[in-house]
Order: sequence, then C-alpha cells, then structure tokens
Amino acid sequence: MKPYLFCPVCGEKLDRAIIDGRGRNVCLACSWVHYINPLPVAIAVAVNRNDELLLVRRAHAPAFNEWSLPGGFVETGETAEEGCLRELMEETSLEGTIDSLIGIYHREVEPYGSLLVLAYRVVVADDAIAVNHELFEAGFYPEHLIPEVRIPLHWEIIRDAALYDLVQ
Repeated sequence: MKPYLFCPVCGEKLDRAIIDGRGRNVCLACSWVHYINPLPVAIAVAVNRNDELLLVRRAHAPAFNEWSLPGGFVETGETAEEGCLRELMEETSLEGTIDSLIGIYHREVEPYGSLLVLAYRVVVADDAIAVNHELFEAGFYPEHLIPEVRIPLHWEIIRDAALYDLVQ
C-alpha cells in the first residue's frame, strides 16, 4: 500500500513524525495519522476423506503457473473463516468445513505490501473439482505425490499443517 501524501480528512500535506515509536505520516493540521495495516488473507489447507491435500496451479500473477494452496483476500463483512471457504468455493467449486487454524503468518510481498495470512485446515466431503479462471488445474494428492510447491509461505503452511497433525 502506498502511503498517503495528503490528509484524506482535511487535504493538508502530510508530514513525518514518530508516533508510538514508529515513523508515520501525520497531518499537523487535524492530527490524522496514517497507520499502514496488513491486508488479511485466508488460505485453505484442504483435505478430502482420504486425507489427500488439495493443490492448485495458478493461472494469474502473482506466482503464475506455480502450485499453491487455494486462498485469497478476506473481503469486508466476512470473517477470515468465511473468506477461506469462499475462496475455496470460487476457485475449485468445493465446499468445506473449517477443522482448525494451522497458523497466522506475516509477509511483505509485491505488489500488495504487508499481508496477514491465516491458514485453516479445511475438510471437504465431495472432492469433485471445477476450477475457475484463476487456475490452470487443481487436484488432491497423497503426501508422496504432492507437486513441487515453490512459494515459500505455502510450503511453510503445508509443513506446519503436517506438524499440527502429528501432535493431534
């Protein structure tokens, strides 16, 4: 996210100041402070009744043509869980149930900036996949046949999900 140059409240040029121990853009005329917050993202670690992992191959940037977990931005008015299930449905036509929270991660990425990523284990009952325009393909894979996932965060989430399963 690009920082504001002018105050959205009164229109004055913003100045830099240390507020709460951080450099921030602030309006000296009306005291408005530009806090730059991360965008929320929800990721599904979706498994079918055979405990096979759902992976999707992306058809758009970022990470064009890479294998990943399904997910996307949480929209206004929905919880992270709802966003996770909506993204799963939009991308693959799969309905699922949130089983557990795998983890919460922070990343700085181009072109979006700061992201707060919530990863959930999702169980799907019917694994009949129909991909949308965002994907080239999708499928459920047993552990020994998982395609190479080269997005570092997605690989970390898969690893954390496996560790989570071990302690259950």
